[in-house]
Amino acid sequence: MELPRIKLKPKTRATLLEWLFIIVSVNILMYAYYFFTWWGLESYLRPGIFNEYLDTGYIHLEIIVQGTLFGIMFGLINFLVDNTKLRRKSFGAIIIIKTFLYLIAMLLSQAIVFAIYHVFSIMSVEIIVGMQEDVSISYMISMSVYFIFVVLLINFILQINRKFGYGVLFSMITGKYHKPRKERRIFMFLDMKDSTGNAERLGHYDYSRLIQSCIHDLTDLIIRYKAQVYQYVGDEVVLTWPTNKGVKDSNCINLYYAYEQRLKDRRNYYEKHYNAIPEFKAGLDEGTITVTEVGDIKREIAYHGKVLHTAARLEKMCNNLEKNVLITQNIISNLPAEDGFDKEFMGEFQLRGKEHSEKVFGINRIA
Repeated sequence: MELPRIKLKPKTRATLLEWLFIIVSVNILMYAYYFFTWWGLESYLRPGIFNEYLDTGYIHLEIIVQGTLFGIMFGLINFLVDNTKLRRKSFGAIIIIKTFLYLIAMLLSQAIVFAIYHVFSIMSVEIIVGMQEDVSISYMISMSVYFIFVVLLINFILQINRKFGYGVLFSMITGKYHKPRKERRIFMFLDMKDSTGNAERLGHYDYSRLIQSCIHDLTDLIIRYKAQVYQYVGDEVVLTWPTNKGVKDSNCINLYYAYEQRLKDRRNYYEKHYNAIPEFKAGLDEGTITVTEVGDIKREIAYHGKVLHTAARLEKMCNNLEKNVLITQNIISNLPAEDGFDKEFMGEFQLRGKEHSEKVFGINRIA
């Protein structure tokens, strides 16, 4: 009998993969410290119970159990900080809070290991206390420095991965885009309606806070609908998908309407803080583009091609055509037959920079 497959939501899957990365990384780095101790830091240990403990197989049990527990708590701390009001604190405050919580997590995971030793009679309390007394100050300093290094390294990798977009960091490390290569992609230019009016009414400070809130409400939808952020330009967000991911389940269109609904659901928040309910318009196109890695001082992945220009032009046309979403025939041709959307032909337009006229469609969600 075939077992049913569990289909996880993209955000849940991304979170679980991040936690798996953390757990595996912590275990590997803890093993690395064990080998450093064995090969190069043995002089930091006083001869005694602790030194003998390293010769037993129990050290492997400690590393696996403590590494896994600490990895889970590490991921939980990051998840809580990123999804609560703590994320609005300054970068320095977040570092201090996280470091304090990591320290508690490390001590708690160590205490759980010793509790397991005691409950299953692997090691008596007297031996555990004796081991702690045998640890030298030099060893404690080296272990603390290494612990800080582990935390900073893992957080650095996670933050860089989020900055470039999930999956992009690996492509840069492997040199996938070191030389220009062609890909088929969908691009969405998502821009706030009446942005100039909002900026003049709110002032630069509150307008910037409004943009921050809007981007925060968009973030988990980007993960859910498998998009990547190409650029943030003022109040405009440029999203991209490989064509197969963008058209699957109509992700590239569903993201817009899910975001529209999110903003409506949070209308009380926006009215209270900004006296406005933000609305966005979007232009989308699909086609072949060239992608490459650019820059030396500041490196990033850059996309070049008419697809970006077309999507940008369509977004600007939304106001004149009185549509929230405009797409091209290329998108229509790739979307599933039954996608739950009504496509309204708006006409053929000669877009600037294109040799031929483009068929443009307005998209409406079927209730």
